Amino acid sequence: MSRDIRSKNIWQLVVLLVAIVVVNMLAGSWFFRMDLTSEKRYSLSENTKDLLVDLEEAIFVKVYLEGDLNVGFSKLSKATYELMNEFRVYGGSNIEFRFIDPAEGTKKEKELVQKEMQELGLSPVPVYEQAEDGRNTTSYFYPYAVVYYNDMQLPLNLLENIKGFSGAENLNKSIESLEFKFTDAIRRVTMDEKPRVAFIEGHGELDDYDVMDITDHLSQYYQVDRGVIGNDPSILDPYKAIIIAKPQSKFSESDKFVIDQYMMNGGRVMWLVDAVNVTLDSLRKARETIGMMADLNIEDQLFKYGVRINPVLIQDIQSAMIPMSVSTGGQPRIVPAPWLYSPLLIPQPDHAISRNMNVVQGEFVSSIDTVNSQLHIKRTVLLRTSRYSKADQVPVFVSLAFVNEKPDQRTFTQSFMPVSVVQEGVFTSVFENRMAPGNISPQPVEIKTQSVPTKMIVVADGDLIRNKVRFKNTNPKILPLGYDELTKQNFGNKDFILNAIHYLCDDAGWMDLRARSYTLRLLDKSKIADQSFFWKMINVLLPLFLVLALGFVVSFYRKYKYMR
Repeated sequence: MSRDIRSKNIWQLVVLLVAIVVVNMLAGSWFFRMDLTSEKRYSLSENTKDLLVDLEEAIFVKVYLEGDLNVGFSKLSKATYELMNEFRVYGGSNIEFRFIDPAEGTKKEKELVQKEMQELGLSPVPVYEQAEDGRNTTSYFYPYAVVYYNDMQLPLNLLENIKGFSGAENLNKSIESLEFKFTDAIRRVTMDEKPRVAFIEGHGELDDYDVMDITDHLSQYYQVDRGVIGNDPSILDPYKAIIIAKPQSKFSESDKFVIDQYMMNGGRVMWLVDAVNVTLDSLRKARETIGMMADLNIEDQLFKYGVRINPVLIQDIQSAMIPMSVSTGGQPRIVPAPWLYSPLLIPQPDHAISRNMNVVQGEFVSSIDTVNSQLHIKRTVLLRTSRYSKADQVPVFVSLAFVNEKPDQRTFTQSFMPVSVVQEGVFTSVFENRMAPGNISPQPVEIKTQSVPTKMIVVADGDLIRNKVRFKNTNPKILPLGYDELTKQNFGNKDFILNAIHYLCDDAGWMDLRARSYTLRLLDKSKIADQSFFWKMINVLLPLFLVLALGFVVSFYRKYKYMR
């Protein structure tokens, strides 16, 4: 009997070992992962998986979120580590990463890390907190990563800092954008050929200096050209998107035709148009002026595409500052003053272009209406005014003396006026039932009256893309787009333009990663304060009680079994 039992046990052990080996072999060839979170926060997009699988050479990532971090940065570090592990699952040996503590090592090693950070333009981020004993403490962290590929290195800022959001919300936004930031970096360093985009010239558009900052940033992703349109209807065909930045003179019919047919064939256009002729530079010279409607000869074209830019100037209580010279009997001095004609525009929080973005600074902005509801297009407002705004009809008198007047909030009754929209779908040609211009070459010209599915973005402010230029000894100094010299803060202008062009040029759905949303589940601080002792006791005593209860049940079962 005992020999049979022993033989049976041996066979069971053999079968178990064989089963373990078979299961491991199957697990090695059959791969799957399961994400049980409602927002799928641990799942990579199919585009990301394909990008990682197709890597031909190794990419190395240094992450400087390591060491003695506070709770928020620890979460960001953990999320980054988990993402890197997910990347390695699909990228295999072509994904390598290392987490570095900038405060660890010898003095020389720390200095080398700090020097490397400085060369990459990365500065430590100060974090102000209150210790348990009530003291205010300041810590410095490096929420950065650097992507290395061949002889290229690309720094990434992993921390979002959106004005008006709490620290916890900004850290949650940072975690949301991790996959987009890393995949964007990998695509940039592995890109074989850059798509082409172009700034249109010939109608008084902003010159090279005015858009130099955004041009430099766009050139990291695209080949950026400039030029006039001419009479060849195919001249724009090589370009993925074109940018029309603040035109000031009329468009000819041939120019309109070339742009129109470019769109009909799937081209993408970003219009940044002023509906009223007035600039802050001219106002500083004359102190006051009259804003008149701009005649650009594109009103019918935009209307046909479903958009009308209203000839109004918007004033907004939520506005930026301008420097004003004041004198109190002594030397004049420069002080900041609110300028209601420079609204701080609110981004649409749920769209891939404007999500997780700071407010955008405008200058002499107009409003937008959508028309032609019969068009088969999808429309989304990207930028709006604040709750307290109003629109002045042209002709409108504008004076710098307005900064001395306290605005009456009761007169600002127009809320959330649209300033920028994106339209996607099938558009109708403005030359439907019309002849092509006679100077288009070659003739005859076949007019396409319905577009293939395409996209366009309209912004009722030409200066939104314009960076400030300061001349010193005839040498231009280009300020970052969206940077405010008075408040030393960066508005969202640059991010908005970059995201807009990325969205126009995106056919694979990469920008959808920017629209990902994770639910922020915060603890109730009042309950923590009132019930913290109770839950601490539960955490301490409940495990002890469960162990004792389990021991009692096992002891009772053994007595019951063997005393019968």
